Amino acid sequence: MKKIASVISGLLFALTFAPASWGHAELKSSNPVKGTTLEVMPSTISVTFNEALMILGNEQINTLALRDPFNEDVSLSEINISGDTISAAVRLGSALLSGEYRIIYRVVSADGHPIEGEVPFIYAPEEEATSIDQAQPIDESSPDAQPVSQSDDGLNNEVISGVVALILLVGLLLWLRNRN
Repeated sequence: MKKIASVISGLLFALTFAPASWGHAELKSSNPVKGTTLEVMPSTISVTFNEALMILGNEQINTLALRDPFNEDVSLSEINISGDTISAAVRLGSALLSGEYRIIYRVVSADGHPIEGEVPFIYAPEEEATSIDQAQPIDESSPDAQPVSQSDDGLNNEVISGVVALILLVGLLLWLRNRN
């Protein structure tokens, strides 16, 4: 009986602290910062996460795009991935329009989970900056600001992991009971 109590205690302890480690990558920072107004377009855009991004040889599994106010792609250099950051140089060959731009990303974190989202910012060249209302930074703590980690069928992966752990715990208890 002491064995069963020890196993149950150990599994409950592990399950109590495991969900935090089962989380998926989240957006940590970006260049430019979400919701800011810029007078000069940055030469490089980047998005950084709280864990490394997956790379599969030459296969393009991580994408990054910059969209102008008319949802047209702005020309970027080749995408660069360095650990937890994806970046690309902005090709500033043509005149850029004033307005809201969006960095659009789709990446695969080291745990294999795809994450997608966007980082909006305002581009207001110096001569137009005084006539455009300054955008208020977006509250990073709002539910809309964070990418949602869900499986393809819409179930939260932490819930699925908890159910699997519970099934394993019940199976282990049944096995130990039948051994005695």
